[in-house]
Amino acid sequence: PNGEKLSFLLMSLPTVQASARGTLLSLTEEHISQLIREAVQVQRHCKRARIHLPNNDTTKNSTAGKDKDRAGVVKRRLHAEDINMALQWRGSEKIYATGTVGFRNSSSSRGRGGQDKKVVLEEYLKSEMDLKPPQEVGLTVHWLAVDGTQPDIPQNPASNKNKRKAIVHRVEEEEEADAAGDTGDGVQVMQLLPRLLSEELQLYFSRITTAVERGGMTPVERQQQDAALRSLARDSGLQELVPFMINYVTRNLKRHMGSPEHCRTLVRMASSLLVNPHIHLELYLHQLLPAILTMVVAQRLSSKPWDNHWSLRYEAALCLVQACNQFGNDYATLKPRILRTLCDAVGPDKSLPTQYGGIVGISLFGPKAINAFILPLALDYWKQWNEALTRLEDLEQRMEVQMCQQATLNALSVFLGPTNHEAPEAMDMEWEELEDTFGDPLVMLSTNETEYAMCFI
Repeated sequence: PNGEKLSFLLMSLPTVQASARGTLLSLTEEHISQLIREAVQVQRHCKRARIHLPNNDTTKNSTAGKDKDRAGVVKRRLHAEDINMALQWRGSEKIYATGTVGFRNSSSSRGRGGQDKKVVLEEYLKSEMDLKPPQEVGLTVHWLAVDGTQPDIPQNPASNKNKRKAIVHRVEEEEEADAAGDTGDGVQVMQLLPRLLSEELQLYFSRITTAVERGGMTPVERQQQDAALRSLARDSGLQELVPFMINYVTRNLKRHMGSPEHCRTLVRMASSLLVNPHIHLELYLHQLLPAILTMVVAQRLSSKPWDNHWSLRYEAALCLVQACNQFGNDYATLKPRILRTLCDAVGPDKSLPTQYGGIVGISLFGPKAINAFILPLALDYWKQWNEALTRLEDLEQRMEVQMCQQATLNALSVFLGPTNHEAPEAMDMEWEELEDTFGDPLVMLSTNETEYAMCFI
């Protein structure tokens, strides 16, 4: 029927010649027949078939068995998808708006007394705008992890951050917990992945963290803690524990920031990891160094004014310098970035404890760093500190000023020490300016035979 309709349309065209119409008709019939043959091949390979049951009248008049009467007849017919696949096979554009579900012939529906559903075009167009067009199947690229952290994007699975973490070890033993009447508030250790770590490594991690958490209040506990840190500094086969150790140190430094003694132990633990020749920390420096740097330049590290947070800042600065000396050749920007942070801490708008941490940290980098970053500020700061000591009455504030002065004198002793043969010639200021500002303490720091020192002697 479609071929006859097409022939009728071609014959009805007045501008087409008879020879051209014949050629078009033959080409059209050839293409349609070839398309149908290819669609039949596709339909046969797809094994599409329809089982049609015979009518009830036929089954009543038949004399065969009941099962044989109800046997259906398999009829094969072309489907719209077969035509589309055949067109795609030939490289032609496929037919859209095919395979509509729920379509029924209007003549058959009227014969059964049904009515076609009326469609309002405006509503149909509005509803069609809400639907997203179908997308072709393909591949996309996304970030699975960035610096070891899984980004929160729809392509990645959601991380269950609210899931409670199980407990695999308690610091208190059962007998001690029963004797003390513990109600379950003991120190808890993060759950280790049993598939990644052996039982020996889990036990080692538990023993190390137990010794760190118990502290060194008694001589026995202090010996156990020192032994654990020495073991951490020289034992081999601990590379699998490195991410857990780094995570433990950084998390507890943030949690126990108001306890200087416990933070000192954690800084010693980080130093032990740095000096261990059998492990590699290159992939974890971005997690460890910011936490250590915070222990150097934080504004307040103790909840009580009499806590010794000055030694914590000094030991954390030693740990920073140790990391720079160990990894500075591999990472060219490591030392400049740390020095930039320490120089910002020495600024005039910072608090005295922060300035102390900056001065101590810069002085540990050697005479050149002292000459570049501390000496230009030492003269003005020393005069301000002397004026502050004359008017301050608060003991805590006076202690902060005196500790900053002591850190500055220690930096000058490093610069004027016997290892720096270029001092004082390498200074960017005159020697008389130092003599007028610091006075007598400068004589004890200088090892060179200056005119001021000889007059004093």
